[in-house]
Amino acid sequence: FFYFFRNLGYTYLMSISWAAKKQLTYLLIFLIVIVGIIFAVWLKASAPTCFDNKKNQKEQGVDCGGVCAKECLGEIKDLAVLWSKPLKVAESNYDAVALVENRNLFLSAKSARYQFKFYDDRNILIASREGEIFINPGQKFAIFENNIDVGSRKPAKIFLEFQKNINWEIYKGENLGLVVTKKEYQDSPRPSISAVLENKTLANVKGLYAVAIIYADDGNAIAASATKIGEIKGGKSADVFFTWPESFGQEYSRDEIYLSAQSVSSL
Repeated sequence: FFYFFRNLGYTYLMSISWAAKKQLTYLLIFLIVIVGIIFAVWLKASAPTCFDNKKNQKEQGVDCGGVCAKECLGEIKDLAVLWSKPLKVAESNYDAVALVENRNLFLSAKSARYQFKFYDDRNILIASREGEIFINPGQKFAIFENNIDVGSRKPAKIFLEFQKNINWEIYKGENLGLVVTKKEYQDSPRPSISAVLENKTLANVKGLYAVAIIYADDGNAIAASATKIGEIKGGKSADVFFTWPESFGQEYSRDEIYLSAQSVSSL
């Protein structure tokens, strides 16, 4: 049977012209090339990469570490909102302040979107304010938004929510070496805080964000204010001031200044 088909094929090849044989040879070569290209593309598509959402090719994590340029971030902890509070300014205007902790000791974020939400005593959303902030590694930081109109309803509580899937990065800069000195609170002619921010390192600090919070005897925040400073060079200092238009409804007990910076240059 085998010899029959072999002889039949040989007879067919002998029966066609030389030109037809040449065309058939070219066709076979073309088909072999096409099959080879398709096979090469398939091999490349199925080969492990740093973007296939798989832990392969000796990666330390999924698409990170090992042969991949992207570093593995490890277990990422959610930002912890320690407390948030609405602060009345005028009849329908309120400030919003919150204290947040980044419990990721080596992770930072260049930008994180957030939203303050005001609710009345019936859990009805009456106002909101969105913003954006940078996050330093392993640090407590404050977020402040001012003059939010809540309308005719009185806010009973406030919540701070962060965007999902923050773009975390392994922080490779210098530690923030700012120290608050010569801090002084004055109640007259209007409430104010003055202080000096000293940069104890040789690294330049840029995009400084400072929030001052005033607390009553019961430990609750009764006022807050924020300011921005463009840069404090290494070994230098800068004066910072916070003021309020009127006296507070409760007695002043203590104050805190929380600092964070967009970037700290390498030494």
